[in-house]
Amino acid sequence: MKSKFDRDLLDTLEPYSSEVSVSDTNIIRLHANELPWKNEAILWTLHENILEMPINRYPEVTNSYIRGRIADYLGFEKENVLVGNGSDEIIDTIGKAFISTLDKVLIPAPTFSLYSVITRIYSGLPIVLPLNLDYTLPLENILSESKNAKMIIICSPNNPTGVQYSEKEIKEILDTGILVILDEAYSEFSDQSGLHLLDHYDNLIVMKTFSKAFGLAGFRTGYCVSSETLVESMSKVILPYNMNTISMSVIDLAIKHEDFMKVSVRKIKENRKYLYGSMQEIKGINPIPSSANFILFEAEDPKMIYQELLKRGILIRYFEGKKYLRVTVGSYEECVKFITNLREIFDGC
Repeated sequence: MKSKFDRDLLDTLEPYSSEVSVSDTNIIRLHANELPWKNEAILWTLHENILEMPINRYPEVTNSYIRGRIADYLGFEKENVLVGNGSDEIIDTIGKAFISTLDKVLIPAPTFSLYSVITRIYSGLPIVLPLNLDYTLPLENILSESKNAKMIIICSPNNPTGVQYSEKEIKEILDTGILVILDEAYSEFSDQSGLHLLDHYDNLIVMKTFSKAFGLAGFRTGYCVSSETLVESMSKVILPYNMNTISMSVIDLAIKHEDFMKVSVRKIKENRKYLYGSMQEIKGINPIPSSANFILFEAEDPKMIYQELLKRGILIRYFEGKKYLRVTVGSYEECVKFITNLREIFDGC
């Protein structure tokens, strides 16, 4: 339904959906790239401290303390850090700060759909550049298009492919001088990060999150690291009091209990190895090597696989009109159930 007040743009937009609003606790959730474990230490500390939290007061407006904590954790200054209500708010803030009418934004795709949406909301032009057939970056095309572009948004490891782009490629793109947004939501599951490139490039913004490897998706905590100049620009347009007191306390605790993240990442890598190897043995699908906490796999009839798994109580990510699906690397038990049911589906075909 359309109101008489709508912008014309809304005719071509749909609300974001990833099917995360699943309330059935019997469903095995392997669709949203969530961590399968909770950090009990954080929850117990919150339980003990929440009655003393000043929830009747606004939090500190610039989030100075938690920016400083993140900066210390990463080896930067707090002036290099901006925090948001999930990485989605960081993407939106980047749009508000840097995308003007008809600015061209390069987006290698398939990737996170919000990049194109935010670009359009702020009247920019998303220039979608198809990935190579093996899901690697179309570097020559990017370098050519960058001559007339203002910005590029790169997710590495990429969602939904799981492919990690090389530092050499990122540096070649940075050398063009355009603004490079490097989304590292899944970098903890790989062995590479572009944070150190900030020492050499002032046209780079690295986005990070506590939602994935730290297992805090329910608290919506994201941030970015960049030059003091770019962070100052973004600070002018980010909403005031954008982080609540509890979420900032949770970030603080997550950093204190970093060992939980490290152990979780190790387990996910082990489960990813098992999952990928097992999927390679199933005729009818083609899993793509991943550096993230999920695996993309190609199939002739993705919708059938998706529906059959759902009947068996397993939810994975379906992409309308695409010849692939994405499965989150869950606990070992969840991975075994997924593989067992996937084999049954193909044995019955």
